[in-house]
Amino acid sequence: MIPKPPRKFHVDVPTAATGADGSGSTRRMAVHDWGEITNPNVLVCVHGLSRNGRDFDVIADALSDRYRVLCPDVIGRGESDWYATAGEYAIPNYVAAMLKMLADLGIQQYDWIGTSMGGLIGMALAGSPSLANASMPSSGMRKFVINDVGPEIERAALERIAMYVSARAPTFPDYLSLFNAAQIAIAPFGPLTDEQKHHIIATSCHKREDGQWEFKTDPKIGEAFVAGLKLQPVDLWPIWDSVSIPTLVLRGVHSDLLSQSTLNKMIRSPLNKRALTVEDTGHAPMLMDAPTIAEIRAFLLS
Repeated sequence: MIPKPPRKFHVDVPTAATGADGSGSTRRMAVHDWGEITNPNVLVCVHGLSRNGRDFDVIADALSDRYRVLCPDVIGRGESDWYATAGEYAIPNYVAAMLKMLADLGIQQYDWIGTSMGGLIGMALAGSPSLANASMPSSGMRKFVINDVGPEIERAALERIAMYVSARAPTFPDYLSLFNAAQIAIAPFGPLTDEQKHHIIATSCHKREDGQWEFKTDPKIGEAFVAGLKLQPVDLWPIWDSVSIPTLVLRGVHSDLLSQSTLNKMIRSPLNKRALTVEDTGHAPMLMDAPTIAEIRAFLLS
């Protein structure tokens, strides 16, 4: 049986309407909290574009004997509030939310597991001093696990993702209808047991007051994603090349988002950076299988 987080708390994070002094509008970000609160060893796990922090229930439980594990629902997902506008759904705002969480908890050092979008947030923190502030320097990250994403992202994968995140937010008459409709989207996640499939879906949806079922994701995330595809891609290689902490790059062997050639380039300077291929998986590995968890554990604790 997949365990549930023992605790959950909320962090008030800044928005576009928040003043420089912290006054004004904020949003509440839910954080699922594992392990001993007093443990100084902290691991932050951040999910992909349309996912939520409950994706990490299995690995968070497995690592909670050595870490306090924090798994936020990034704003607009899961149990967190939504931003007022689509334009606020952007990496710099997510970085600001993570910095606020860490600062509120007084955390000065931490390790990071980031899947897809969560990996890009982690890359910004690990390699971009300009995005950090005085209360949380970028060097606070000690070890970095980046899951199936990199500084160069395949256009075809982005267009595939855009097809399902930009669609009009669907509703379903019952949970089983929603579960069946989601199978195409979760198929690339790799071999999953029925329990794991239901966990992924059940933690991503809810029943509305009118009896209909829907995903717990702000439709404006899809709007922002599609708008972003029309912009000139940002060159992330300088950020990646500035990441100097020990880093493990995961790639699903069938991933359409992180190509093998990009992975090879990411670890071409092997100092502190190495790769792990997850078999029978596309974008992105769900980190629920024992062998992958064991590899990540060994890397983090080495």
